Amino acid sequence: MRNARGFTLIEVLLAIFIGSLLLTTIYGVFTSVSGARNRLQAEGDAYHQVRIFYDRIGGELRSLRLLAVGSQAVLNGGKSLDGELFLEFNTELASPLLQQRGGVSRVRYELRRDDEGLATLYRSEQVLLADLAASQPLLFLSGVKDFQIRYYRQGNWAERWSAGGAPQMIEISLELEIAGRLIPFRSSFVLPEVKG
Repeated sequence: MRNARGFTLIEVLLAIFIGSLLLTTIYGVFTSVSGARNRLQAEGDAYHQVRIFYDRIGGELRSLRLLAVGSQAVLNGGKSLDGELFLEFNTELASPLLQQRGGVSRVRYELRRDDEGLATLYRSEQVLLADLAASQPLLFLSGVKDFQIRYYRQGNWAERWSAGGAPQMIEISLELEIAGRLIPFRSSFVLPEVKG
């Protein structure tokens, strides 16, 4: 008989063990990279939403209408009866669909919390120079964990504003919960020169 060579049982088991160890390692790396990609995608989307929010509200505040229209204050902000923050003001920067109806709008940003403590920021707009009802509040930013507005005028910061004129600057801070992490954002807006 010729001498037949083959693999022993120990060699086969060792090859299966090394192969499964290698596949487990590759799967772990793939899962880790996939999780990081998903987290970065969620963070990128959140940064994009916040940038749109700050760009929008910054443009509206730079176009603040300093002359009152009707009996409402030019700018009003603080806490609503529900204890949630709001900011409303008159602006000459209207949404494109409402621009043909008139040049001055009353914009309102308000926060609404759910049962888990996360809040959603809503925006509504009403054309002041036309006989139109205010738009339904539209979801503007979700996943808000913390939201603060401060008003600056003549060296003093205030948590609410209801004076007849406008402050010199508004600071808006918010914190979003993204993929289990809290990410803070803050921006300040210098308002048009307050006269009188």
